[in-house]
Amino acid sequence: MSTMNFNPKDILNNHLHPCHIRDKASRYVYMNLAMRELFNVPTGVPIEGKRLSEIKPDISEFFESLHQQEERVIQKETSVSLLITAHFGKENRLQPTIVDIHPFFDETGQLVGTLAEARQCQFFSALDYLQGKSPKTLTTSLPNTIFTQNELQIIFYAYNALSSKEVAKSLHLSRRAADNKLEGIDEKMGIHHQKGFRKYIQDSGLNKFIPQHLLASSIQVID
Repeated sequence: MSTMNFNPKDILNNHLHPCHIRDKASRYVYMNLAMRELFNVPTGVPIEGKRLSEIKPDISEFFESLHQQEERVIQKETSVSLLITAHFGKENRLQPTIVDIHPFFDETGQLVGTLAEARQCQFFSALDYLQGKSPKTLTTSLPNTIFTQNELQIIFYAYNALSSKEVAKSLHLSRRAADNKLEGIDEKMGIHHQKGFRKYIQDSGLNKFIPQHLLASSIQVID
């Protein structure tokens, strides 16, 4: 493990985003509190000089490909951004997260490993962009809602511009059944047209909802 002539805590301790530094062998040099919370690593658990498999063996297999990306960052001395959908935090909730991995140099300019920074992934459509709207963080949990989980799935598909025929196909329903469910949702919302539907979704925050079963654990490079 490379010897560092400075204290990485001075760099990351007050960083708001989850961050960690790992050496060239993917052993931890430092992990700030926010990253510990993301990976659900208690503050009393020592991490220095250890690999993820020694700290969190239950998730290390899934994150094994991170080591390959770190090797690429070290070899080319260039950063890479990953979209990681995995179970994070104490709630062990499946969520998409952006992880930027950078080459990390000590104060003498020597490459000693990698610095990773994680942030919640935010989404918006091309139309949202053209309309000047801000990106949004998706959620799979809506505790205070008048709609059933089945209705929330239908709302998600309908809001994202699927026709009733496409909604029916996605949920393995007949076209008539899908139309009836959409009518029932409109009645709950108290609206009578598509413009009112979209406004209700946006005003209530339902545009941030995504059914959890549509998410799948994955790690992919962002171009």
